[in-house]
Formats: sequence, structure tokens, C-alpha cells
Amino acid sequence: MSEYQDHIRQTLDGMDPEAHEEFSADEMRWTPAPDSAAPLRAAVTAAQAHALLDLATDAYLAVVNLLEDGTHHMVGCANTPDRTLTEGHELTVFGEIVTLDQDEALRLTVVLAAALVECSTGALVVRTFAPDGSEWVRGWTVRNRWLRPLTAQEIQRAYSTDPTGTPLPPEPGLEYRQAERVSRPETEAETRTVSARSTAPRDNRPPNRRN
Repeated sequence: MSEYQDHIRQTLDGMDPEAHEEFSADEMRWTPAPDSAAPLRAAVTAAQAHALLDLATDAYLAVVNLLEDGTHHMVGCANTPDRTLTEGHELTVFGEIVTLDQDEALRLTVVLAAALVECSTGALVVRTFAPDGSEWVRGWTVRNRWLRPLTAQEIQRAYSTDPTGTPLPPEPGLEYRQAERVSRPETEAETRTVSARSTAPRDNRPPNRRN
């Protein structure tokens, strides 16, 4: 996965998020309702956009690393004050080999970055088709600029209604699973703190002269 992660990051470095303003609406059973009380969108600087894309890449790759052998349909959405963005793609996992369309993965990562903006909400849903024929679905919502796992009951409730709230009939053979916890990467502030502690000069004063 390291070579693919490097490719993702190098591609995002030269990527213009404005080039992906319009996304095709992939079929998705549910998208969370936008927060009507959300404040107006603040201007995002180039540095902030880069940081959000970097964080979204971390989130995307962390979820990919959780996937079992099989085919996976991954769909992400972002509800922003301007519009709802939805992007999805299919990938297969067999042991250490992950096969996917890199352009589609990048578009999904951009949607996740939009969901990470302070005044936005979003979600990521993965439906898995295992080699033995079993199927299950799990999902995460974006909370505090990271992915929060949905419980089996939450994903079942969300997957059983359409965007208008109309109930949908259950799908035979589909299992609803608790999503795994996705470890959040160390923030820049935390990194600076750890670095400062690790590089602090040793106190060579006698014990009775300290403090």
C-alpha cells in the first residue's frame, strides 16, 4: 500500500479541487441531512485545502486497509452549504493486492475533503461482496473532521430509508455490520508538542537547584 499511498499524495499535490466541482451522482441508499444551522462557509486557503486533502487521503487509505478479500463498493458524500457531492467507486482486495481506478479514488478523496470542512457534513459507506457470496454493509459519518463508525443499527436504519425519509424494503441476504474504529493521525499541533518535548535540552542542574 505504500507505493499507492505515495501516488495518491503526489497526485493530490498537483490537483486543483475546483476542477472537480461537479460530480456524477452514484446510486447511494442514504446521505445524511445537511445541518441547516451550519454557519456560512468560510474561505479556505490553499494551505487549508492541501491539509484537508491530506487528511482525507489518510481517512480513505485507513478504510481501504480495513477491507477484507472481495469486491467493495465505496460511496462517499459531502453536504456543503452550496451543494451535496456524491462519488463512488469499486475496488477489489485479494491479500495484499488492491485493484481500483485511481482517478475514481481521487475523486472520492476530494469529496471526503469537502466533508471535512468545518461547516460541512458527510459520510462514507462500504458495501462488501465476499468471495463466498455473502454481502454486508458498514459506514462512517464525519464528526470533528474525522470518521466516526456507525453501529449496525445506525447503518441499517440509514440504509433502509431513501433521501426523503421514505422506508425501503430490506434487501435479502444483506448483513449490516458495526464499522471499525479508524485511528486518527497525529495532528500538526500534537507533532509540534511531541517534537518540542523530545528535543528539550537535558536539565544538568543539581537536584537541589531545579525548580
